[in-house]
Amino acid sequence: MRRETGAGGPHTGSAGDSYSGGPGAEGLRARETLAPDDVARDDRWTAALVAGAPELSVRLLAEVFGPLLALAPAERALLVGTLDAWLECGGSVGRAAVRLRCHRNTVFNRLRRLERLTSRSLSHPCELVETVLALEALRWSAGRG
Repeated sequence: MRRETGAGGPHTGSAGDSYSGGPGAEGLRARETLAPDDVARDDRWTAALVAGAPELSVRLLAEVFGPLLALAPAERALLVGTLDAWLECGGSVGRAAVRLRCHRNTVFNRLRRLERLTSRSLSHPCELVETVLALEALRWSAGRG
């Protein structure tokens, strides 16, 4: 079976798969290996990537959120909740502050602390992607255990 993969064109794998076998190939298969209900909407692609590559997800979580995971649970939940609200509000600190019922400077301070802990800048696209995937990995690991 041959399919267009977008990156690298069609490729027939050892079992007839059309996916190339490079790093992250598990994530490319995730959309097909998860049950349809697991990834019902297009905005859950990140969840599909994380669930489709469990070994990589564990490594990503430890690498990106390691220092964050060492915090007390309440403190960790506060920072993760702030990040989640900020992302859901499209990166708007003001809207996240309204959602969290706190001052916008509080949101800024929490996000800066998260950046320091993760050594990732939320204003650099590649580092933001790593942070979002780590957040999905955190959700995935919490749902499994």
